[in-house]
Amino acid sequence: MDWLPFDLATWAACAVIVGGAYVIFGITAFGAAMFTVPALSYFFPLDYLLPMCVILDVSAAFALGSRFSRDADIGELKWMAPFSLAGAVAGVTALVTLPQQATIAAFGIFLCGYGLYSLLAQAPQIGVARHPWAVISGFCGGAAGTLFGVGAPPYAIYLSRRLPDKAVLRATLSNMVLLSTSIRALVFLVGGLMLWDRILGALLLLPFALGGIWAGHRIQLQASRETLLKVIGVLLLLIGASLLLRVLR
Repeated sequence: MDWLPFDLATWAACAVIVGGAYVIFGITAFGAAMFTVPALSYFFPLDYLLPMCVILDVSAAFALGSRFSRDADIGELKWMAPFSLAGAVAGVTALVTLPQQATIAAFGIFLCGYGLYSLLAQAPQIGVARHPWAVISGFCGGAAGTLFGVGAPPYAIYLSRRLPDKAVLRATLSNMVLLSTSIRALVFLVGGLMLWDRILGALLLLPFALGGIWAGHRIQLQASRETLLKVIGVLLLLIGASLLLRVLR
């Protein structure tokens, strides 16, 4: 089977990792890359791994977003999406002008702080103003996606304080994640990194990602909104810690 981009033992190990990571995605609509990228980096170089993971993320966000798109809050998306695109452009510019390590560390500290706050405090109160916070969260999410490869946390922080229904929260967040990951996929495509072996690798692992999403969806149906928000808090804390670890390394 010389046409495979990796051997069967590696494929089996990666399938387990991807399936588990996308259980989290099925529950919260983000966070899979926090597990897949570090774990799969033991098997693949980053120029192979990152495009493959972006394909998985785009596919997962599309699968989740399209199935539950009727639950998404269109009003929030109309405000957040344009500013997310503007933020992505600004993030590309900042990538070559700002001191990258200091910027990553500041973002990581913020996510750790907010993650701890959300775990220790009461459930966030609904009713934060759409203006200007939709603009700020959209812009910051777009910029963070191109700067750090992590765009969902600003969206999740804002939407968790706007949307009382957990199904609406997940559907709206998954649509924003789809936009963010699609921008990154386009960057990789333009940069010549979307080669056939990356696409084939993603296709071989996609069934396990979709299986993980299905399992996560079943779990999400049984969980309360408060539990879902605690899971999001843990993810924000872990993502922040992973960014700080990246700086220290």
